[in-house]
Amino acid sequence: MHCWCPPMTEVRARAGSYAAATASLADIAQPFAALYQSFWSLDSIPAQTLEVCRLRLAQLLASDVAWQYEQCALPPEKREQLKLWPGSPHFSPAEKACLEFTEVHAMDARAITDAQADAIKQHYGEVGLVALLQALGVFDAVIRLGLIWDLQSQELATS
Repeated sequence: MHCWCPPMTEVRARAGSYAAATASLADIAQPFAALYQSFWSLDSIPAQTLEVCRLRLAQLLASDVAWQYEQCALPPEKREQLKLWPGSPHFSPAEKACLEFTEVHAMDARAITDAQADAIKQHYGEVGLVALLQALGVFDAVIRLGLIWDLQSQELATS
């Protein structure tokens, strides 16, 4: 059986970015990076909503690298208030629904309730729910791999 993943010590020895860490994995690295980038131009869910969800995952997973990375510009008060989102006036009802969904997804995706899924559909429809689920899965993978590989940058190569 062929293992596509290089040994952990080899990955850590490379430059501290995803692009460098996955350079030898061209068959999957480029399509994965393209998938990641595609979320930021979806019509079904706003990029700023995805960014607050990605940042909340970074907080929950204690990833300073993912937290410092800015994929999409947000008003500073959103970053400052993210841990306090349930009571913060800086988040819309749609963003709050997505953040609640994100928190449950981070702990156990199987624990997401129908009511939580319906709240997303109320704001973004069925397509938005699917987009959010896919984005959270990819964001979670990127953040966790960054932690495992001890990377210093969340920048993914797309060319």
